[in-house]
Amino acid sequence: MGRVDTTFAPIPASLLNDWGQSITYVKAGTDTYNASTGTVTSTETNISMKGLITLATPEEFEGVYQTNDLKIIIGNAELGAAYPSVRDIVQYTENGVTKAGRIIRSKTYRGDAPVMHVLLVRPQ
Repeated sequence: MGRVDTTFAPIPASLLNDWGQSITYVKAGTDTYNASTGTVTSTETNISMKGLITLATPEEFEGVYQTNDLKIIIGNAELGAAYPSVRDIVQYTENGVTKAGRIIRSKTYRGDAPVMHVLLVRPQ
């Protein structure tokens, strides 16, 4: 593990625990195709974590952005060595209503391993 990892990896978790909002990260698994029935079965893993939710700005995401997109910052502890994928979904609460958003783009800050992830999430 590099010096960046040992120095900065613990910081996001403690900040997000104090300042973040509870979210559910729905990690898409592998799809399995059944040739005899023609169906595809997907597995998902729900991960409870804290994230900081703000509005996204066009400067941060190089034009991939829409006006209702959200920027969600998550730490590394809950995902471990996994990286966010556009197949994943983030569920969050807004005004007492549970909403879901699809990850459009992600940026990972890292050394040898991820330290934190910044997600561009589009509400569905």
